[in-house]
Amino acid sequence: MSNKFLVESSEIGIKAVRLASTKDRRRPNSRGAGEQRWQGIAHRELSAYFAGRLRSFSAPCDLDGLPPFTRAVLKITARIPYGEIRSYRWIANKLGKPRASRAVGNALARNPIPIIIPCHRVVRSDGSIGGFALGRSWKRRLLELETKSGPIPG
Repeated sequence: MSNKFLVESSEIGIKAVRLASTKDRRRPNSRGAGEQRWQGIAHRELSAYFAGRLRSFSAPCDLDGLPPFTRAVLKITARIPYGEIRSYRWIANKLGKPRASRAVGNALARNPIPIIIPCHRVVRSDGSIGGFALGRSWKRRLLELETKSGPIPG
């Protein structure tokens, strides 16, 4: 399953995870030793995650270059436990900005490292699924993988 994803990294950690296209698979990838190390770890961990053998990722994430608010949102999101769901409002409250639910949603929509930073575990306050950078079907699939409680409502 991890071969469906393109992992980009820096010397200090994972910078991006996205669905790989056919063009991405054919393109040569020159990387430094640190970048190769993080990409290898991320691919192994993604495979284990999709096989149901991994609940948290160890590869560090490189959030340099992101706006401070987005970094803060992603750091909180990264701590949401496997199989648990939180709301955009919950994250806004954790930030001390209870009226910032929409801004939280916008920050999560730009999460460059989905799955590893589990923005799929964040839903609307009314319990509906909300959006996801990889698409709502991926979000449902990831939540079902983690909860094993059947289909997630739309």
